[in-house]
Amino acid sequence: MKTTSIVIFCITAFCLSAQNNSVILDHNNSAAFISEGGTFFYDFSDTNKGYQVPKNSNFESIFSAQFWFAGKDENNQIRMARGGQPSGNYDFFNGPISGAGTYSNPDYQSRWAMPIWKICQTEIDHFNLWWNCNNGSVVIGCDTVTSPSADLLQRIESWPATGDVAAGQSYYLAPFYDRNDDGVYSPLNDGDYPILKGCCGAYMIQNDAAESHTYSNTDSLGLEIHYQFYQYRTWDYLNDVTFIDVMAINRGTTNYHEFTHSFLVDGEIGNVFDDFFGVDSTFNCMYFYNADNFDEANFMTIGYGENPPALGIVSLRNPMSSSLVPFDPFMTSSTWNYMHGLQFGGEVMLNQSNNPTNFMFNGNPNVPSEWSMYSTSSIPNDYRGLASYQKGDFNVGDTMLQTYAIISARTGNHIENVQSVLDIASSLHTFYNTTNNPVCQNGTLSLWENGNAEFSIYPNPAKDHVTVSGIDNNLFGSTAILSELSGKRLFTLNISKSTIDFTLEGLAPGLYLMTIGDLTKRFVVE
Repeated sequence: MKTTSIVIFCITAFCLSAQNNSVILDHNNSAAFISEGGTFFYDFSDTNKGYQVPKNSNFESIFSAQFWFAGKDENNQIRMARGGQPSGNYDFFNGPISGAGTYSNPDYQSRWAMPIWKICQTEIDHFNLWWNCNNGSVVIGCDTVTSPSADLLQRIESWPATGDVAAGQSYYLAPFYDRNDDGVYSPLNDGDYPILKGCCGAYMIQNDAAESHTYSNTDSLGLEIHYQFYQYRTWDYLNDVTFIDVMAINRGTTNYHEFTHSFLVDGEIGNVFDDFFGVDSTFNCMYFYNADNFDEANFMTIGYGENPPALGIVSLRNPMSSSLVPFDPFMTSSTWNYMHGLQFGGEVMLNQSNNPTNFMFNGNPNVPSEWSMYSTSSIPNDYRGLASYQKGDFNVGDTMLQTYAIISARTGNHIENVQSVLDIASSLHTFYNTTNNPVCQNGTLSLWENGNAEFSIYPNPAKDHVTVSGIDNNLFGSTAILSELSGKRLFTLNISKSTIDFTLEGLAPGLYLMTIGDLTKRFVVE
């Protein structure tokens, strides 16, 4: 894990968003620089772009990205919170929503000084097996289990599972496996552990109420924001994908209408000034691609050269209500208009046929007759894209969820890669809607009902136990995992023989998963 420190002076007595902590999520072929302060994929350590595909290649395709939120209160006044800028203005602060006067408390500042938790499923599995061995729940194979490192134990123990209710914080924060269902997060005593999507991910909690907004200059919304960044390591297109879950909770005292959430992405395919922007509303994908088929280097960046890739941002959970290229200045009124698919002054956006549209350049550049920057010979430049989702009413206690995927393709020339991005977007929607956070084994996404080694589960349906037989001896020493469809681990067992038994005591009736190696099978508990 890479951590950077940058000194930024604060004009208040405390500064929880100094943009001085970061991690790099690079479990698959992508490397995502994740930092506090509300600006993501920007490398504050060298003030440069912070998203690479492939990783370690010096080829970068995103300069920075921000999440925006806005709504109108009971007086029809716009309230807004926008992610920070590299210059230091921001509307988000580390930690959950807390009571009045508690944000400056030393305990709060110490607890949330480092707001990003990065952890991988292999590390959680290691901790879980170690804890089970130490507590007698597992005996076979424990002679080879090593103690978790101090760093891993610190990350697991400090997981932001619960808040300080006495200080006005919500009790339940980040998801965790509660082994004894007592509602208390206690890893060392009870064997509890974090629940995080993907094979490797990072979790982050922020709010927009701790200080005044120096970016949007509006009153706060009272939002608590939870981010999950996660990746799967695979042998297909998912190996180039970074997922982002965004959860916004209205923990304030104001109901909002016309509540809207947006994702602003400053896409830069290598050379900063020779890109185009487009959007496909069918696949809920906005994308960036090179204006021609050769991406030159310049004084700022390394160019991709011939056949530069295309970059896509896919909205998975909720459809985009609009997507366009916003232009400065980002005043409150113009920002509100952009977030609602309108032009700077609130004018309706028109397509090439002078018909109203919420999606700018929504034609495929591979089809000359469709409306694209390529077909209209637009001027190449450094474009930013804004993808928005209009939720509507957002009352006190409500939660808004959205999921994004960042994708990349380099399979042909610059516009053929756009089509490849759209094909990947289509596959991603299928994956997202059907698999629901599949199980990772040994750091790699398990393949559904697929693999070289077979095994059998019986009885199926089962009641109080299942027997797994026919396990190939090549899998001895690996781990068998019993989990829910959500991916939540219920039990693990080190494999040392071809037949093993699992007790199902306490499991509710339903569908469960058994994973061994790269094979996952499903079975029913009655």
